[in-house]
Amino acid sequence: MLYQKILMENTPYHLGISSLSSFVEHRHADIEFNYCIKGTRDVIIDRKRYTLSEGDISVVAPGVSHEFPPSEDPDRLVLTVIVGSSFLKKHFSAFSSSDFRSRVISSAKCKTGSDLKHALDSIVRLSEAETVRSSLLITGELYKVCAFLLDECSCSKNDESREPDPMTLESIDKALDLIYYDYKRSVTVDEAANVTGYGKSNFCKIFKRTTGMTFHEALNKRRISLACGLLLETGLSVSEIAEEVGFCEVKSFCRVFKDIEGVTPGTYRRQRK
Repeated sequence: MLYQKILMENTPYHLGISSLSSFVEHRHADIEFNYCIKGTRDVIIDRKRYTLSEGDISVVAPGVSHEFPPSEDPDRLVLTVIVGSSFLKKHFSAFSSSDFRSRVISSAKCKTGSDLKHALDSIVRLSEAETVRSSLLITGELYKVCAFLLDECSCSKNDESREPDPMTLESIDKALDLIYYDYKRSVTVDEAANVTGYGKSNFCKIFKRTTGMTFHEALNKRRISLACGLLLETGLSVSEIAEEVGFCEVKSFCRVFKDIEGVTPGTYRRQRK
């Protein structure tokens, strides 16, 4: 998995309009959304595949893995935007603590649909000008888009007043590495605190303030997300999947799975298939 940080140039965001060619699995500490202007585009978020059609927006939360597989649609056109704490400032934590279960949002169906689509189309139009005026207007439209996406993702307003600084985000990235690379083994809070350089108590506070979750909640969310994919894409038994994603006991796996997904692993498999 490739770790990618946002490239900060003359603006506190990254914006591009392209056919969005294939890109390997990666993740970053910023928020990324992709607006399908024309055609269709597949995106894989946390090992789950979604298809974007015209007017759809994929939302990738901070620290979540995503990739773009090869596409068969030669006429596709996608607006990609990446924003981080330098753009959202004190409001960045609101995104970090939001519920991004809806990975793909349809501008035709969401409650802020017409306003959201208008703002995105304005960004597409303004990006062609490449003037100081257009750049300022794009910034305003991006703030609108972020506000609309927060509405759609039912954000939690925990600790919005605190702005995570770059050094804090850099330290927390090391803990996220443990979650994304070492989820199969028994990763402890003490180990996560050690790799970040914080004391355990301080680490727990900083991690939750930055991500909106405790370390164990984030670890379990990662494990269950992978388990969902294995339930649908393989014939592995529930006990085999539990072991594959890092649970020592099937009972613990089933309990955590139901807490997060609302159903047992077996029911999830039957319903989705």
